[in-house]
Amino acid sequence: MAHWPKTVRGNLFAFVLALLVLLALVQFAIVLSGPFVWASLAVVILGSAVLITRNRRAAAAHDLTLADAPSFGDVLRHWKRHDDLEIPAR
Repeated sequence: MAHWPKTVRGNLFAFVLALLVLLALVQFAIVLSGPFVWASLAVVILGSAVLITRNRRAAAAHDLTLADAPSFGDVLRHWKRHDDLEIPAR
């Protein structure tokens, strides 16, 4: 998954690049203006929206699943307690 840049210059560049790509796609669609192009564009937009929504729901479910999971510190304390209870070998 793509992440936003950390600098203002990077964010501005990403925004301008996305705007240019969007304008190029709109111009391409206008040039080839026909029902097939607009239907394809609608399918791509709807498909993207469905995939983004599905991905976000899956991520939320994954986060919810791991909410009560023990942390590494919890497991480490458990191991240390378990090691303390073992009978030393003679």
